[in-house]
Amino acid sequence: MKNLIKLYSLIFASLLIVSCGDEDLEPTLAQDKDLASGIQSADDLYSVLNSAYNRMTSSSYYMRDFIVMGEVRTDNMYSNVNSGRFVSSDMNHNPDGYGPWGTIYGVIAITNIVANVDASSLEGNPARINHIIGQAHALRALCHFDLLRNYGQHFIDGQGGLGSLGVPYVKTYKDPANLQPSRDTVASNVGDIMADFQGGIALMDDSFNTTTSYMTKAGAYALMARAALYFGAADSSFYATAGSAAKWVIDNSSAVPVSAAAFKASYYTDHASNSLFELEANGTDNPGINGLAYIYRGTSYGDVRILTGTGTNPDLYDILDATDVRGTVNGMIGTQQNYPTIIGKFPTTNGSDNVTVIRVEEMHLIYAEALLRAGNASGALTYLNNVPALRNAPTYTTATLDNILLERRKEFYGEGLRFYDLARTGQDMPLIDSVKQLNDDLTGTPPAFGSYRYAYPISKSERNANPNIQQNAGY
Repeated sequence: MKNLIKLYSLIFASLLIVSCGDEDLEPTLAQDKDLASGIQSADDLYSVLNSAYNRMTSSSYYMRDFIVMGEVRTDNMYSNVNSGRFVSSDMNHNPDGYGPWGTIYGVIAITNIVANVDASSLEGNPARINHIIGQAHALRALCHFDLLRNYGQHFIDGQGGLGSLGVPYVKTYKDPANLQPSRDTVASNVGDIMADFQGGIALMDDSFNTTTSYMTKAGAYALMARAALYFGAADSSFYATAGSAAKWVIDNSSAVPVSAAAFKASYYTDHASNSLFELEANGTDNPGINGLAYIYRGTSYGDVRILTGTGTNPDLYDILDATDVRGTVNGMIGTQQNYPTIIGKFPTTNGSDNVTVIRVEEMHLIYAEALLRAGNASGALTYLNNVPALRNAPTYTTATLDNILLERRKEFYGEGLRFYDLARTGQDMPLIDSVKQLNDDLTGTPPAFGSYRYAYPISKSERNANPNIQQNAGY
């Protein structure tokens, strides 16, 4: 018990002395003690890793902002600015910065403590210790991937593709020689992200996991598939990697797509049968009104609502068939506070729902896309239709990229994937309603693909704290 008290006090001291905006890329200890000296066993290591998961449940990361960022900039949703939140539906971002940069690097700092521990010095089952270290590598990969796809310059005109500015890939907890890291290239980020996923998978042993609230081998494969699909825009060889990883999950994980009858209930159920990785909330530890439910339909917040319009580009109501359980027939979308609203996803307004980061239905659609890009249209059609067949929705007669993207939009609306699908496939932001969607914009149209507004600016506080951080183009 004394060792655990020592460990916790060291961790809490370390988390207080940070500055990168609010959090540094490399926190330093307030005491002249090595934090690693407090980690003496597998249980200690597990406790440290838990603090990384806890940071991921911040409202500025997966419990709200990060998911909303993937929707409010698109043709799915917009901000009515009811409480002054998410005002940049038009992607006209404040150049002083916005987004979860500091929060994500705070998670990375903790994963680096675990990833760099001397495993041979710890008490406990070596396989369990390796499993914990493997989780840290996979989480570190996910965090850097999340940073790259929001701040990287790879889709911005004139910035150089794979050779453009990515984000600092931080691999150490306390390195005096690298307390103010510069931005790595996108190509370097991609290599490091994939290496961390692969290294984490090699270390993990799922016999030590009892819940999808922790990273599993299947969860790491699934997230690697998501990342590789995104990277395919820059290097088409990654599509095969995405397909292989997705197929591994389909064949080897215990997760299965939910039926039409169980679809709505799956959002009310923690650890549903289709979940591959989720983050915990409960009745006493949750984001409350700062969670997803309250921003989607809360009475005093409720800023983020379904975007509807009468133009040529379809909105969510237009694409969902009358019998589709993802639409009005199942009460998944409807009207609240006089706004078109997502009702069935993230249903509990006190924020006590677990947030599923990735689920197995995505693997079927990733594998379909990988097969299509490899020239196997018939195989792609089979996996594409696996999803609508379970939603009481019309199936497709042909597999095309447009059909796969359409099905992804139907299945994952409100879950934060839409912006990245549009960006990775080189699409201009579709216009649905020039008033709602462009509430702060005088141009009358959303930005075209290649606009600097496809990436967030890096905050002034971060650039002041680290003069080696170069601002993104256009800001």
